[in-house]
Amino acid sequence: MIEYEYFHLNSDNRKNGKYLDILHPEFEEFGQSGKVFKKEDFIEVDLDSNEYEILNFNEVQLSNNSYLCKYILVNKSSGMASNRSSIWVLYKDEWKLIFHQGTKVSI
Repeated sequence: MIEYEYFHLNSDNRKNGKYLDILHPEFEEFGQSGKVFKKEDFIEVDLDSNEYEILNFNEVQLSNNSYLCKYILVNKSSGMASNRSSIWVLYKDEWKLIFHQGTKVSI
């Protein structure tokens, strides 16, 4: 599942909108600000193109068609870090991100 997380965070995919392809139609994100975002909130939005590093990646299979991924995300540009959690589900034979949350941490 880590390859899907990296696809979601890849700066080229964020610039050209390809990251939207992996978002489930019912996608929700609880942002670090506390704001709740839906998939439609990211359409036609320019996302940052920072480089990221994933640390302490752990995945838990919740069912035959779902995974929980937990990790620390480090923004290599700013040095900021956050705990991240994602839920991936198999939807129409493709893995889609249905939920994501980020919480700032100190490392």
